[in-house]
Amino acid sequence: MLDLGSYLLGALELAAVAVSLGLSAFRFRARLLPTWNGSPARLVEAITFIALLIWTSELLGVLQLFYSGALVAASLALAGVVFLWTSRSAFDPGAEGPDVPPAGGAVGGTSPEEASATGRGGGPPAATGLAGRSTSSPVATGPAGGGLSSPTTGDNVLLWVMWAVIALVVAHWGITTQHALNRGIFNFDSLWYHLPFAVDMVQNHSVTGLDHVETVFTNWFYPQNSELLHAVGILLTGRDALSLFLNFGWLGIAFLAAWCVGRPYGRGPLTVVAAAILLECHTLVVRDPGAAKNDLAAAALILAAIAILVEAWTQARPIRVAEVSVPMERKALPRWSCLPVGWPLAAAGLAVGLAAGTRVTVLAMAAALSLAVLVLAPGGRRWAAAAWWFLPALAAGGYWYARNLIAAGNPIPEVSHLGPISLPHPERLQEGRPGFDIVHYATDSGVWRHYFAPGLHQAFGALWPLVVLGAAAAALLTLLRGRDTLLRWLGGVALFGLIAYLFTPLSAAGAEGEPVGFGINIRYVVPALLAGIVLVPLPRALDPPRRQRWLMGALVLVLLLTDRPDAIVHDGGRLFAVLIVGLAVAVPAALLLARDRGASAAALLAGFAALALAVVALGYPAQRHYLRERFRNQVADESIPGMNLDSAYRWARDRHHTRIGLVGTTAGFAGYGFYGIDLSNRVHYLGEPGPHGAYDAIPTCAAFRAAVNAAGLDYLVTAPFLNFLHPDNPIASPEARWLRGERAVTPILREGPVTVWRVRGRLDSSGCAAANAPLREIPDTPQQP
Repeated sequence: MLDLGSYLLGALELAAVAVSLGLSAFRFRARLLPTWNGSPARLVEAITFIALLIWTSELLGVLQLFYSGALVAASLALAGVVFLWTSRSAFDPGAEGPDVPPAGGAVGGTSPEEASATGRGGGPPAATGLAGRSTSSPVATGPAGGGLSSPTTGDNVLLWVMWAVIALVVAHWGITTQHALNRGIFNFDSLWYHLPFAVDMVQNHSVTGLDHVETVFTNWFYPQNSELLHAVGILLTGRDALSLFLNFGWLGIAFLAAWCVGRPYGRGPLTVVAAAILLECHTLVVRDPGAAKNDLAAAALILAAIAILVEAWTQARPIRVAEVSVPMERKALPRWSCLPVGWPLAAAGLAVGLAAGTRVTVLAMAAALSLAVLVLAPGGRRWAAAAWWFLPALAAGGYWYARNLIAAGNPIPEVSHLGPISLPHPERLQEGRPGFDIVHYATDSGVWRHYFAPGLHQAFGALWPLVVLGAAAAALLTLLRGRDTLLRWLGGVALFGLIAYLFTPLSAAGAEGEPVGFGINIRYVVPALLAGIVLVPLPRALDPPRRQRWLMGALVLVLLLTDRPDAIVHDGGRLFAVLIVGLAVAVPAALLLARDRGASAAALLAGFAALALAVVALGYPAQRHYLRERFRNQVADESIPGMNLDSAYRWARDRHHTRIGLVGTTAGFAGYGFYGIDLSNRVHYLGEPGPHGAYDAIPTCAAFRAAVNAAGLDYLVTAPFLNFLHPDNPIASPEARWLRGERAVTPILREGPVTVWRVRGRLDSSGCAAANAPLREIPDTPQQP
C-alpha cells in the first residue's frame, strides 16, 4: 500500500510537472499564435503540453536520468526559461504572428472591405470556448469562428444536448474504469506490452533499451509515446493508478478537436455529437477506459491536427455570411486559398508527429495529411511549408523510429519488404497467427457473413452499416463537394485512411478462412472513421438551423440505438460513473459557463483549484481500494481466458524487489501482473537475442538452463505457448520438462500448466539428459486450425 505522505508527495510532484509544463505551453502558444483564442488555442496548448512532457522525458531517458526529481527539476527549469523568454516586450497576446497580414489587409483573397464586414479589422474577435453560447448558427464571423450570431433557443438546445451526450460517454467510460478499479487492469495489450514498457522505462531510468516481453511478436519496436506518458505517471506517483484514467484525457482532446472542426462553420455541437458515436462504440468503451490502450490517443491526435488546420485555414480565409447563406454571392468568392505557412502549420505537424509516435497504424493518414498540407501551401513557399510541418512532426514522433533504425537497421522493422527490395528485419522462430488483411477476403462471402459482419455489429452496434457507411459517405461527399478546398482535401484524407485500413496487415488476422483477429483489430480504423464522421454535419445543405436540429436528433438517436449506453443504469458502477461525470464534465462546464457570464479570473482560478483539491482528496481512498483489490480476486468471466494465471498473479502481489523470470508465451503475454503492487519486481522474459533486434525462443535445454543462470532469478514461471487461433487450447512449451530432476529449483505453486518455481542456486546445464524430454523444441502456432 501507499501511505498518505507518499501519496501527497507524488501528487505534489505531479502538480509541479503539470503546472509548470502547462504554463509553458500556454505562454508558447500566446507568444507564437497570439491571434488564436478560445477552444483552438486550448487545443494547441494541450498538444504543446504533451509534446513538452514527452520531449523532457525522452531527453532525460536518453541520458539515463529518468528520475522523478530530475523530471520535476527539468519541468520547473523549462517553465522559468519560457517565462523569461516570453516576458520580453515581444510577448503580446494581441500581436500578430508569422505570416499574418496586418489587420484590415487582404487575407486569403478577402478585400479590406470584406475583412471589415466579417470582423477581421481591428484585431482578433472574441471567441467562444467549449461552453460558448452561439455555436450552431450557420453565419460565422471572424477568423476564430467564435463571433457567431446571437444565440437562439435552438442554439442553446443544441449546446445542452451536446453536454448531455458528453456526460453520457464519460459515464459509460467510467463504468469500465470502475471495473478496473475493483480488480486491476485486465486489458490484454496493457498486460502484454503497454504497461511493461512503461515500468521498464521507470526501473531502468532510460528510454533507449528494447524490452523483450515475449518471443512471438516484435512489439518492442512499436513507437511508445503513450507508454512514456504512463511511465511519467508511475515515476511520479510510485504506482500505476493514474493509468486507469489517462485515456480520459485523450477522450477530452477528441471532443475538443471535434468541436474545433465544426466551430468555424457554426457546427460545434453537431461535430461533437457525431464524434461521440465513435467514442462511445464498443471497440473503445471496453478497451480504452481503465487501461493503457492507445487507440484513442492516436485517433484524437490525428483529429487534433485536422482541427488545427481548419482553424488556420479559416483564419487565413474567414467564413463569411455570403459563403453560407447567400447563394447568389458564392460565385464571387475565391475558390482556392492557401494554408498560412508558420506556427499554425507547426502546431498541426506537432499533433501528427505525436500520433505517429503513438501508433504505426496512423502513418497512412499522416502521409495523406502531409500531402494535403504541401498542396495547399502557397506555390512559392512549399519548401518552407514542408519545414514547418515535418520538423515538428519528426521531433514529436521520430525518436522511436530513429532508435529502431539504430537497433535493427530499419525504422519500421515490421516492414520486411518494400516491393522487391528486402529490408533489414528480425527473423522469428515463432508465429502468433497469419497476418492477412481485409482485402484478402474481399470476395469471400462466407468470411463476411461469419466474421466481418458479426465483428462490425459488435464494434459499432446494430446500426453499424449506418455508422461505417455514413462516415465513408461523408468523406466522399466532402471530397467531391466540400464547402471549401481544405474540407475537400480532408474528406480525401479520411477516405484514404478508410481504404488504407483494408490493406493493413493483421486487420483480418487468423488462419486462412478464419480471421478471428478481425473483431479485435477493428480499432485500427477508428482514426479514419473519426475523421470521416465529424464531416457529416458540414455540408451546405445543413446550413438552415432547422435542419441542424433535425440532424442533432438523428445523431443522438443513432448514438442511443448503436452504442446502447442504457447499460449504465443497470451496472453496479453507476454511482462511480456519476462521480466521474461530476468531476470531469459538470463542474468544468459550470465554471466555463460562469466565465461566459462574466465571472472574474480569480473566481475561476479558485474554482479549478478547488476541483483539483477534490480530485486529490478522492484519489487517495480510490487508490488504496485499487491497490488492495488489484489482481486479488478475479470473477470467472473477467479473468484472463484460458491462461491459468490467477493464482500466479495473486502470488506476485506480495513480492517486492524480486527477480522473476518468465518462459512460455502465455506468461509473456500477461507479464504485467508479475511486477507486484509497488512495481518493484524485475520481470524478465527468457529468450535469445538475434540479428536486427530479434528476440527468439530458446530452442535447447542446455541454453535454457544457462539463460536461467545468467538472469540471476529468484523465481521462474513456466507456462504453455499461447495458441492465438484457439486460446483455450494452449500448446505445450518444453521449459517445465527441461527442469525435471533439477535440484536448484522447487515448484511452489501450480495452476493447470502454469508453475511457479523457487530458484535456489545455479542450474546444472549438463543435467539435461536426466530431464527425460526432447532436448530441442520450439513450440509454434499450428498452420491450420
